[in-house]
Amino acid sequence: MLLRHFPFLRAVFFHSISAFGGPQAHIGMMMKTFVNKRPYVTEKELMEYNAFCQLMPGASSTQTLTLIGYKRGGVSLAILTLIVWILPASIFMGALSFLLQYIDKKQLGTDIFKFIPPMAAGFLVYATVITFPYAIRNTITYIILFVGAAFTYIFFGHPWVIPALIVAAGIATNFSHKRIPQVEQNHRKLSGGTSGCLE
Repeated sequence: MLLRHFPFLRAVFFHSISAFGGPQAHIGMMMKTFVNKRPYVTEKELMEYNAFCQLMPGASSTQTLTLIGYKRGGVSLAILTLIVWILPASIFMGALSFLLQYIDKKQLGTDIFKFIPPMAAGFLVYATVITFPYAIRNTITYIILFVGAAFTYIFFGHPWVIPALIVAAGIATNFSHKRIPQVEQNHRKLSGGTSGCLE
């Protein structure tokens, strides 16, 4: 199984060492790595996995990648995906922790980290551009986008803004038949084979 899924695990590894920022930035990189370069999942599947994992407590990027691994090869590949994803970051952060004492002794200050905020902003802009065509596709999503941006700008810094916008957007989408079409869909079954992946 490891040899068969080696290209996927290699993609997870390169994603692990190049990913930066939180889940909002990671989704754009996942779209590039796991949808555009190699079609491990479709755009719709990735957006659905990410939305589902956002509802769960914990690291949604980790959960999304693990779910992709589970979809491709069952529980065993999901565990391998999780290990490949977290191991490089754990090793790197563990190694950096030993440098803190050196940084304090040399009194380097915080200037060495001044490039991090622009990098984070760049990754977020990239993720926004990549995911925009898949998330904003009709009237109600455009309304949510502009109203949400306006309220966030006006009431920036108030802790109630984001939860209120999430609830309001959920109510708006439930009343929009264009956003959530009421059509019958065939349910997919879980296979009982050795792979345990979704059919």
